[in-house]
Amino acid sequence: MISRLSKRFEIHLCSVTKTWETDNTYVNDLRCYCSTVNLFKATPKDFHALYSLQMKRHLSEEASSYISSTLEISDFDIIHVEGYYLMQLLPPRLEVPVLLVEHNIEYSLCLQRLMLSKSPQDRSRYWREYVYTLKWERIFWKRATLCVTLTTEDKTAMGKLEPNINIKMIPDGIDHQEITGVSKFSNSILKNNISLSKDAPILLVGNFAYEPNVDAALYFSQLIFPLVLHAVPNAKLFIVGNKPPPSLLSLTMNKQIEVTGCVDSLIPFYNLAKVVVCPLRIGGGVKVKVLEALKAGKAIVSTSIGAQGLDVTTCQAVIVADEVTDFAKNVVRFLQNPEERFKQEREALAYAKTLPTWDHALEAFVRCYEEMITCNIKNN
Repeated sequence: MISRLSKRFEIHLCSVTKTWETDNTYVNDLRCYCSTVNLFKATPKDFHALYSLQMKRHLSEEASSYISSTLEISDFDIIHVEGYYLMQLLPPRLEVPVLLVEHNIEYSLCLQRLMLSKSPQDRSRYWREYVYTLKWERIFWKRATLCVTLTTEDKTAMGKLEPNINIKMIPDGIDHQEITGVSKFSNSILKNNISLSKDAPILLVGNFAYEPNVDAALYFSQLIFPLVLHAVPNAKLFIVGNKPPPSLLSLTMNKQIEVTGCVDSLIPFYNLAKVVVCPLRIGGGVKVKVLEALKAGKAIVSTSIGAQGLDVTTCQAVIVADEVTDFAKNVVRFLQNPEERFKQEREALAYAKTLPTWDHALEAFVRCYEEMITCNIKNN
């Protein structure tokens, strides 16, 4: 999106990072699209007792100071913010219109965690987090000139809470740029002698620095995968993504599970997989991993949370299963029945072609920018 927007607008990028060493290696890649790129370390502080956890994690006095001083000395047409928790970095009084993109409705994720929690301590913690998140999301939604969601479900939820705010829905695109060439991790696949004719590879993708993805991987590995193995003993699970915690790394004690960590390309794994699973129990917005699996033409089994934002009521491109046994049954069905799997793969490819592209998303954002700029000029 940044590469496309840079052809129409002058972009000054500010990013707050919790993983400085990793993110700093990509700053130069962004400079060819942005006039300036500034990366700030997050400096969480516990004394902000009434802040939500997301806000605490993204505190940065250095970023706040830089943004305030830059806005004083330079003219900007739009401030584009990704995530309500970054709104705290802006000065309280602004003459510049603000567009806020909400990838998730975060308070709903707090409720999902609350429903899954087992101990009184966890329930108390997630309830408190729900109250603070709901409070601050509503404050920042009203402070923004325009709010953007990725799904109609999120737009509806926001509108019910705050009927007077301006909301538009702009979904993520599906035409992600593919990385060409052979991944070094595809060599590890070959070393493991994984054969499409003899083995039954299952792919689970996620950023495992994000707790809902860890929950999904553990949920599938501990509850669903044993049922799959009972029916398909040669099934092999690949858990692919950066920053897997010890709880995921320990899963490799089961020789049928491989946890790769960060890879330089997902393409070899999508090519390998017979089934892609998205067993999320916590989440909102559109799942990029599901979009990628659709574009790759894979048989996909997902929870309803994993399939959010997709019109699965009118197509069968993604099989939705929220019960453990039902989820396992559908994975087994695709592993054991090539004809069923091939039919599902064609459904995925056909549905992928109907989804918006990044160019569609670009044009939607351009229209929003132009409307906000025009309105601001008229009002001033």
